[in-house]
Amino acid sequence: MEAGLIYRDAHRFDEAAAVFRGVRALLPQSEVPEVALGTLEFERGNLDVAVSHYENALKINAKSAYAHSHLAEAYFMRKNIAAAREHSKRAMELDKRGETGKFARSLSDLIDLIHK
Repeated sequence: MEAGLIYRDAHRFDEAAAVFRGVRALLPQSEVPEVALGTLEFERGNLDVAVSHYENALKINAKSAYAHSHLAEAYFMRKNIAAAREHSKRAMELDKRGETGKFARSLSDLIDLIHK
């Protein structure tokens, strides 16, 4: 998984995708590789594909604050504010004190600031 993140951050997207797909095949019960594929597409600017990966991740684990927070961010970038609010709220409920929850709170605050 870490190799894929390093490839993604280095903008070596094809290599990152191969790693994430491999991890997904090895761990089909985990939403994490599916979210990682979504972050890769988000980085590429393919928001619709990213959303699809995040939604697939939530089919694997509906209680994933990680997937909800990334989906909220993608919806925010697509200007679907209602969906962004819904998923950031869900991420905050699921992760009250962790880093994912903090990210969701920051996104929620930004949404409130821009879209009162």
